[in-house]
Amino acid sequence: MAAAIGALAVNGAVASASIADSGSAVNLAAAASAARPAAQDPDTEITKECVQASPDLPDPPSWRPGVRFDLDAQNGFLVIRNDQYARVCVVKDGKGTFTYSVNERHVYGNLTAERPFDYLSSYNFDYPATESVHFGIVTNDVTAVSLVGPDKSVTPAVVRDGTFYAKSNFPESPYVSTTNYVRTTLKDGRVIEGPFRSYAAPPTGGEIS
Repeated sequence: MAAAIGALAVNGAVASASIADSGSAVNLAAAASAARPAAQDPDTEITKECVQASPDLPDPPSWRPGVRFDLDAQNGFLVIRNDQYARVCVVKDGKGTFTYSVNERHVYGNLTAERPFDYLSSYNFDYPATESVHFGIVTNDVTAVSLVGPDKSVTPAVVRDGTFYAKSNFPESPYVSTTNYVRTTLKDGRVIEGPFRSYAAPPTGGEIS
């Protein structure tokens, strides 16, 4: 088969290449694709920074990124988790700074078929709060999560690898277990709903509960 002449851009220069047939073209494209480094998830690097900033975390290599919520261009939160625990990491200027909210009551091993979700933490934008972002954990068979407010309004949550967040006009009260409800949809289509908190928490005295 007659050879075809093509032009390849290599580091900004143009070089001629002879391609014997379409099969060679496929091989050339595959080789170029294989030579490209895989894109690095920025949340993976932030997770490493969060772990390094939290020497009390067990089994440091086991932590991985979950959902991320950006307050603005400089500030946000990344939920990090391993197979046992989850924590919320504060992100500043694209860097993981410190973590909070490890609670022995809120671990993956305590999730059940009847309650495949649990509360992790909330960030209130003002005090007294009129808007909040809520973080939680779910089992692997949960495919969708919504937050149901006291007025029955439904806010879809963002879900990633057993973690979720939802932004709501209803702050999560540290004194009441039923301020918000969580509605989960499982892989088999079942819908399970229950109070976000499984207990009434003690007062925290701050914006982050």
